[in-house]
Amino acid sequence: MEMNGSDSAKTPPQNGSSRSSKGGLRTMPFIIANEALEKIASYGLIPNMILYLITVYHFSAADATTILFVWGAISNFMPIFGAFLSDSYFGRFLVISIATLTTLLVSIL
Repeated sequence: MEMNGSDSAKTPPQNGSSRSSKGGLRTMPFIIANEALEKIASYGLIPNMILYLITVYHFSAADATTILFVWGAISNFMPIFGAFLSDSYFGRFLVISIATLTTLLVSIL
């Protein structure tokens, strides 16, 4: 059996030099600020949305509350879905950037 240089090219270096320094505590302030501002926006939207659903769409108060409950449940579940996409496919910075820009664009519209 002959040992050649191709076997050493297949094994990753053990000293950690190829590991990137992404993430960690550097990203936490941005994530916390993003989530906090999103919660503030959603809690500020609830009273206005109930009034809008009652006056413009003529929903009952119970129906308007149910719609907002479902909207809140979906909004609270989406970070889990985003974490799955981030960890599995895209990377945390791309997913956070897309989510932040989407939230900003929806808030502006």
